[in-house]
Amino acid sequence: MTVHEDLATQYHQQDTNYYCGAAAAQMVLPQCGVGLLGQVGLYNDNHSHSTAESGWATAPDGLTWTMNNRQSSKYFVLDALSTEDATSRMIAWTIHDWKVSPIAMVFGSAHWIVVRGFTASATPSSSGDVGYTLSGFDINNPWPPTPTPGSPPPHTGGDVCGSGGNRGVADEHISYTTWRTDYMTGISGGHWSGKFVAVCDPEPPPTRRPEQQEAHRRPFDGEQLIEAAQAAELSHRALEEVGLSKRDTWRKALDGTELGEPVLVQRLDRNDSFYWIVPRSRNGVTTAVVNIDARYGEYMQARALPEPEGTALLTLDRKEVDGYVFDRLHELPERAGELRVRPGLACISDHWVWRPCDQSLSPYYPFKMVSYGGNRLYVRSDGQVFTSLTTTGRGI
Repeated sequence: MTVHEDLATQYHQQDTNYYCGAAAAQMVLPQCGVGLLGQVGLYNDNHSHSTAESGWATAPDGLTWTMNNRQSSKYFVLDALSTEDATSRMIAWTIHDWKVSPIAMVFGSAHWIVVRGFTASATPSSSGDVGYTLSGFDINNPWPPTPTPGSPPPHTGGDVCGSGGNRGVADEHISYTTWRTDYMTGISGGHWSGKFVAVCDPEPPPTRRPEQQEAHRRPFDGEQLIEAAQAAELSHRALEEVGLSKRDTWRKALDGTELGEPVLVQRLDRNDSFYWIVPRSRNGVTTAVVNIDARYGEYMQARALPEPEGTALLTLDRKEVDGYVFDRLHELPERAGELRVRPGLACISDHWVWRPCDQSLSPYYPFKMVSYGGNRLYVRSDGQVFTSLTTTGRGI
């Protein structure tokens, strides 16, 4: 019997490009009986109490301090465990037993997200229970930042955070395979080196790994990239197999939609890694998208927008990309001057590219890569142009 639990956790965007920890706290604290708090104060608490190691916007210990000192009905602990499996099970147990959404560190040490739900083969009976397998998580990813930096709109119970486009999307589901290979990957260096980190309600972590895992068989052998039509068919099948099409909010986002043109994305941080983003649209507005591994055909993750004010997927056509690139000045890093890209002389990738970076912490906001002489530009799917992709922040 498949078990699915999903806590009501209102989605909010981060107000700046380094406020993900503050946004995560803002989303979870109302589950502890606290009203909606502002991200400025929450970030200041996170940052000023991040004491174990310098260089963080929001470090694990700072976020844990904030979650405990801004409310009194729950007690949160910092789970910095040695295996992804143990941390993932603590996340599931916290949702099931304590009815509060954990906050997880993903993409190495780059980003905080809220995990509000899980799907498993059975209900966990204790925090140390390993007699069940996980198949997916429901998350609130606070990226992208609000579109008016320096003057963010007030967050309220009825704000437009999560309504699509540059306001983010609230309903997002990740397969467990994608969770452990792309998201919960562990911190690679420093004080928490080798640890898999989440802020959860207190219980002892599992002491052993499950003796057996469900058999896993990939649909394709990975020798060739699957075609767009195959990806579209697999995306439709995945919505049924994962059970998303049976959920009320997802059904509302999917009813009356048509398959759109799949978008191919290449991972820049991994050799020979690609995924398809398959959109579903109603009246010209994309209300749901599904990511399919372009080599192996596996379901990766999906997002739904049941009441769209924007779109679940921002994309640019070639003419729009040209308009953002040609006959414009682009400031180069390290005071190297400005680059003017002359029409017809740049090579713009036909496909999209992405890696976790300061400029995009969601695989739904990829880039067109532009090569011009010895320089590269990256045009994000919302039209912003960058001269480099950087990974400078931790806990942003």
